[in-house]
Amino acid sequence: MYLFVYGTLMSNIPSSMSKFLRRRATLIGKATTVGRLYDLGQYPGFVPGGEGSVKGELWRLEEERAEQTMEMLDAYESVTGGPEDEYRRVELSVSVNDGGKFLAFTYEYIKPLVKASLIPLGNYSTFYAGNEAHQEFVNGV
Repeated sequence: MYLFVYGTLMSNIPSSMSKFLRRRATLIGKATTVGRLYDLGQYPGFVPGGEGSVKGELWRLEEERAEQTMEMLDAYESVTGGPEDEYRRVELSVSVNDGGKFLAFTYEYIKPLVKASLIPLGNYSTFYAGNEAHQEFVNGV
């Protein structure tokens, strides 16, 4: 089972859940998918499709713990299947930078994009480095 991450789950973002993912998965490499990445104030939201491109990472989950890992990540992303959810888990095509293509799960933002702005070049790593609100959210400040 593969997972595409584009925000606070990326290996270079010091969140507790990115550390959790590193213990339960193997990084395949940097990857991209079609869509747009938005700044939601303290964290990003991904909307697939369209003409944009989003940069992230592709991970292969440890097979014996994949279901439990996804349950923990669903909890982190507050994916319950209820009307209050901001995200849902979806499967999409991801291109790894070496040219390989994979089907991977990721989290799609499903609420209206009110006051959300595009994250430049769909690159959360660069955006995060210069954004105090996102850093405070990740660090629990």
